Amino acid sequence: MNAPKLHHYVPQFHLRRFADVSGRLWAWDKQNDRIFQTSPGAVAAENQFYRLTQYEEEGNDPLAMEKQLSEMESEVSLITDQWLEWLQQMESLKKLPIPRINRWIVARYLAVQILRTLDTRELLSALVELERGAPISADEARELHTELMWDPCMVRGLTKRFMRSFWIFARNDSETPFVTSDNPVMFRSPDNRRWVKSIALVPGAYLVFIVSPRVVLYCHPRVGSFRELRKFADRLSPVVLDDSMVASENTGQVFMASRFVISNRSDFTAERTFAPTIGTDTYAPLLT
Repeated sequence: MNAPKLHHYVPQFHLRRFADVSGRLWAWDKQNDRIFQTSPGAVAAENQFYRLTQYEEEGNDPLAMEKQLSEMESEVSLITDQWLEWLQQMESLKKLPIPRINRWIVARYLAVQILRTLDTRELLSALVELERGAPISADEARELHTELMWDPCMVRGLTKRFMRSFWIFARNDSETPFVTSDNPVMFRSPDNRRWVKSIALVPGAYLVFIVSPRVVLYCHPRVGSFRELRKFADRLSPVVLDDSMVASENTGQVFMASRFVISNRSDFTAERTFAPTIGTDTYAPLLT
């Protein structure tokens, strides 16, 4: 069997949920302002992205991380497929049955997804280069990144935080689909006025994860005013999402994306309009 060369930093099962009826994705390259059609296997991926070159010379399997990620993705795909099936027919305020083991598997998946992206690798490399005052090689960047991903304290800390959060699901029945990106896990400030790159830098920030074009998951920490959300934990939100609310969530994918915003349709007008406002307060009133 040939070793996998193209390693995805966003799982293909997630990307496939955003494909159109032909099984293809539409992607907007926000760096070059270019829209193109592609497949779930050809985007958010790089050759040997997770190859453990630092252990290869010792005779260890250099693809151990890629294999572990694949196993985790298979579990999460099955769990969330079932969620999506239930949520499609579920009435508002009904509780989604989430066994503790499934909650842990998905919480760990969210933690790893934050750490595994190209955005994280580039940020880590930039910090090291700033400290050293010199650029680092691609091999060193890969080794630093994979060591971070394999840091049990880092993964465990994030996993516990997400497990303890109030999980609230919302269904999108509007005409506007949710989009995703090459850096799909988003964070919003407690006052809902801005997207942030890291929950560590903004106390009380909460996680937003678009599961499919029709479902979003919110993970609110059990602090401050969010404690009042306990009665909605693990339930389908009573809030009816309209087009403007969906468009607001989609701005987070534009903010988080390293490069590609991904959709099941070719119209990225709203995303292209929002992109130049990043770093300003233009849309702050709309995020409340």
